[in-house]
Amino acid sequence: MFWNGKKLESNKTSVIELDGSENLLKVKVDSATIELTVGSEVYITPSSENDPKVKRVLTEKKSQFTIPKGQFALLITEEIVKVPNNALAFISFKAKYKYKGLINVSGFHVDPGWYGKLTFSVYNAGPSDIALEKGDPFALIWYADLDSDYVDQGHLFDKDYVKTYTSPVTKMGSNRVSDMTGDIFSPFKLKKELDDLKEKYNKEILSIKEEMHKSEGRLMIRHILLLFALGGLLLLLIRLETIINFFKTFSG
Repeated sequence: MFWNGKKLESNKTSVIELDGSENLLKVKVDSATIELTVGSEVYITPSSENDPKVKRVLTEKKSQFTIPKGQFALLITEEIVKVPNNALAFISFKAKYKYKGLINVSGFHVDPGWYGKLTFSVYNAGPSDIALEKGDPFALIWYADLDSDYVDQGHLFDKDYVKTYTSPVTKMGSNRVSDMTGDIFSPFKLKKELDDLKEKYNKEILSIKEEMHKSEGRLMIRHILLLFALGGLLLLLIRLETIINFFKTFSG
């Protein structure tokens, strides 16, 4: 059975932790879910050679970031999530980000026994870049009890069926970042590459046309000069013939 809002509120301190001096009053129960906020680490797949290929640490002065359309990102929560051994949790994005085209591609449940921050792998399938900021509520988590008979038999508490942690997971692992490196073949990137290729070929065609116009101009000038030369030669021949005829007449 899913937990209702009252059960979430009364169990909030047992399923959510916050780092340092953060106050649990900041944790908001929304209907039958708990809001999760953007934490201090983010990784965005590079859209150009100049973009960083490592995760970013968000600070108060630099707390904002943008997920470009057609790019993937890793987002970690500010909250440390705990899932009891006799429960299962489910996660999703808030509707406002779904409508913008942000898709969760990392799964939709959290295992029994989980203890740590959650890392979301996301993809921006929307038509525009999506801006986020550290502390923004972006996701939701809700809980459901597992079969009580199964719990009573003790199977759920076997290590094969629950996650066990000596300390909470608080960082975005470098292996997650390395798994997302490489070329991203998104429709937007392919369109940009096609547009760049089209622009390149248009420039080359324009350059060829300009060169052809220049060649045609040079050829026309050569033709004109050749005509002038032929005309001059013809005039010279006419004058030469006139002189020859004159001398013939004079000598005769």
